[in-house]
Amino acid sequence: MSKTSTAMGLIAVIFSSGIALAHPQLEASEPAAGATASSPKQIRITFNEVVIPKFSGIEIKDKAGRTITTGKSTVDPADKKRLVVPVKEELSSGEYKVDWHAVSDDTHRVKGTYSFSVTR
Repeated sequence: MSKTSTAMGLIAVIFSSGIALAHPQLEASEPAAGATASSPKQIRITFNEVVIPKFSGIEIKDKAGRTITTGKSTVDPADKKRLVVPVKEELSSGEYKVDWHAVSDDTHRVKGTYSFSVTR
């Protein structure tokens, strides 16, 4: 077997196993990243695959770094790829950072951050 065919075979194996190596990735959020909105009653984050709410969630912080009280993470019954987290307090005007983490059936924890602003 030539080096070229060996390399092509290796590339084919890597790409064909890509599905098994997939992890949840953020596809959309409400409020959206960079958006300006009124105080949300919940944060909704949609991933590219089903997430396990027991092991997934968010932390919201205001510009001063104060953690905002949130409720228990659940998934939307109509879309198991959408994590829903109630916001337990009214947010005042300003910028907020959402630190999220998600676990899917592959059991790998992934995390990310995005921000949004609130106006009154």
